[in-house]
Amino acid sequence: MYLKYDEKNAIKVPSPFNRTMTPIMTTDIEKRPIDFSIHMTEWEEGAEVDEHKHDDATEAMYCLSGSGKASINGVWYDFVPDSMICALPGEMHQIRNTGRGVLRALCIFSPAVSGEGLRKRAEDAVAAFKAQNG
Repeated sequence: MYLKYDEKNAIKVPSPFNRTMTPIMTTDIEKRPIDFSIHMTEWEEGAEVDEHKHDDATEAMYCLSGSGKASINGVWYDFVPDSMICALPGEMHQIRNTGRGVLRALCIFSPAVSGEGLRKRAEDAVAAFKAQNG
């Protein structure tokens, strides 16, 4: 199989999270059975993802460029190029862009997720934030 990053697949996550997720290999792109999925996440300066967990999946996040902070179960680490965090099922995790410019990470899920699943989780996180903060 051959796959390529394609901006037309981008999922824009609005304020307060200000990030873009671009599926590269997900269950709705690759129609054959796959054991894992890959997407690129890009955080704007000052942006972050909400603290969350995945009950049924492991997520590995590999920093390609930029700089930030990443937490696993409340323990914070520098998230810089060539570093990686891995959240096992049920582990709380979060990433913040604390640097200048865009923070880019390759995110790998096992088992595989769909782009639509990524979109739904992001929409739910934005709605929950707005409900809590008005």
